[in-house]
Amino acid sequence: MEYPRRVRRAVLVVSWAIVATAFVVVGSAFGGAGIALGVMLVLALWAWQWLWLPRTASAAFAAGRYASAARRYRLAGMLAAAPQRRRAALLSRIACHVAASEPAVATRLMANIAPDALDVAERAVWINNQACLALARGEAVAALALADGATALRPDVPALQHTRGVALLAVGRVDDAISVLDQMRAGGELAARLEAERCRDLSRAWTQKGEPAYAEDYRLRAEAMSPSPSSSSQQQSSSPAAPGTSYAR
Repeated sequence: MEYPRRVRRAVLVVSWAIVATAFVVVGSAFGGAGIALGVMLVLALWAWQWLWLPRTASAAFAAGRYASAARRYRLAGMLAAAPQRRRAALLSRIACHVAASEPAVATRLMANIAPDALDVAERAVWINNQACLALARGEAVAALALADGATALRPDVPALQHTRGVALLAVGRVDDAISVLDQMRAGGELAARLEAERCRDLSRAWTQKGEPAYAEDYRLRAEAMSPSPSSSSQQQSSSPAAPGTSYAR
């Protein structure tokens, strides 16, 4: 597979060179100002691909606009020359489909991931996505084992901790789930949607413990931040850490 990868990268590099040259050549017809404008357009295109596109995809994911985020991550992956950026974009697309309750699409895309090629951060996201899919299938024990593996690799990522907390709740370890969900904020404030999901899960946990006052408090907190959840909390995925998502890290 190395030869096709090199060909793909060479094609993208050559394409960029042709576009850059075309802008400059066309601009030269208008003198120095035209050349300067051509250079500025090339830099703007570069910034669009490398900065604006992944950041807006990450922002769309954090806001719960998963279809929009998936489209942007797909475009980013198509335009990326480096294998690492293509993998990150693909992992982020998978997270979008997991969060959007589209396990069939996520599972199909997962087949395109070569686990041996992943670095530590990418592997954590990949394992976490598998844990979310296992939760969606009702396989709580398997999901917890996967979530344990993901958080062992990246214990600093709140979205991975959230998946583990949900898995603990699914297997009936309510006290452990509450502890993990409480620890998610140890590193600071969370994104609004993730905090809302955390509060919803804490509400469920305290309900199971027979503490309706605590449960109602967390339910109201979640409602204040995100009145209408877009997906099941059991399918919350890592964000471009969002983490998640991983592309924009």
